[in-house]
Amino acid sequence: MKNQTSKEFMINDEIKCMEGYAVIKGYYLVVGGGKVGTDFLRYARKNKFPFVLVIDRDKNAPASRETKVLKTENELANLLRNRASLAHSEDKPEISGVEKNKQKNEWKNERESKEKNDDTETYFYKMDMYGIPSLFSYGIPEYIIPAVPCHAVAYMLADFLKFFNREPGTNKVQEEKSPVKELFIRPEDSLLRSFFEDIAAAISEDVITGRYPEQGMLFFSYAREGETCPDSCPGPRGHCPTFGRKKPETITEYTAKLAGKLPGWIFESHQMKPGIGGLKGEELKQNLLEIRAFVKRIKRIQEISNGNKGKDKSKTEYDSGNEAKEIKERAFFIATTCTCHGVLNLFYVT
Repeated sequence: MKNQTSKEFMINDEIKCMEGYAVIKGYYLVVGGGKVGTDFLRYARKNKFPFVLVIDRDKNAPASRETKVLKTENELANLLRNRASLAHSEDKPEISGVEKNKQKNEWKNERESKEKNDDTETYFYKMDMYGIPSLFSYGIPEYIIPAVPCHAVAYMLADFLKFFNREPGTNKVQEEKSPVKELFIRPEDSLLRSFFEDIAAAISEDVITGRYPEQGMLFFSYAREGETCPDSCPGPRGHCPTFGRKKPETITEYTAKLAGKLPGWIFESHQMKPGIGGLKGEELKQNLLEIRAFVKRIKRIQEISNGNKGKDKSKTEYDSGNEAKEIKERAFFIATTCTCHGVLNLFYVT
C-alpha cells in the first residue's frame, strides 16, 4: 500500500507540474523544417508573427537556411526563458506612476526592435520530436505547427507522459517504461479485431480512407483515393471546392462521435494559412492533462485489480482472451483532425 500511495502522489505532482506550464502568446513552434515548415516560416515572417522556432532532426533542413541557427542547448534554453519572461511581463497587472510608463516603453521598444530584425524573430534548432516535452518546460507555444510526414501528436505522446516523471529540478527523464503503448492488433486477435471494427463503424464509411488494425490506425478524408488537395485550399466547412463534394460534417465532428465507444482525445488542427494547420497550445495542454489523469485512474484500478488477483490464485494463469478484454478496458484513442482530414491512433495503458 505504501508503494501505491507514493506512485499516486508522484502522478499528482506530475499533473500539477504540467498545470504550471504557461502558454506563451506569440510563440509558434514548427515541427519540421522541410517544404511545409519553410512555407509556414515565410508566411509567419510576412505576417509579422512575433516568435517562430523551427525544429528538425536534419541540421541542413531547408528552414535552417532562412533563420538564425541555434547551436547549443543553452542557447535554446536561454532564448525560451527570455521569451517566456517577456510574455509574463506583458501579462502582469499594470503598476502606477513613472515606473509603469518606463516598463511599457521598454517592452514597446523591445517589440519594435524585434519587428525590424527578422533574424531575432525566427530560429532553427536541430532536434528530434523526442525533445519537444523538454521545450514545454520553458513554456507551451501558442501554436504548434506539425510539418512532418507522421501523426506527430501520437508519435510524441509516450514521450510527453514519460517526461512528466523526471528528476526534480532537471529535464532528465528517469528510466522507466512508458505508461502507454500503441495498440497493434495481430490477425489472430479476433476480440481486438472486432473491437477495432466497432470503432471504425462509428465513422461514416464515406470518409474512411484507410484502416490498419495492425498499426491501430484509421485515416479520414473527404478526398478520394488518387485525389490530391491543392496547397492553397482554404478548407471550407460545408463543401469541398476542389472536388465539388458536400461535407455534411467536419472530420473533427465525425471523430467526436467516437466518445461513446471509448475514451479519446481530439487535437484539432486550426488553419493557419491555406494548406497548413496548427494545434492550439491551450487545447494541447488541456488534452495532455486529461490524458494523464485518465492514465492515473486506470493505473489505480489496475493496482486494486492486481491486489484482488493475488488473493484469488485461480485468476493468475495467463489467458489470451482475458488479456484482450483487459486491453480493451484500458484502451483510448488520440486523433488529429481538421475540417477535411484526420488520423487516429489507438493506445492502451500498460
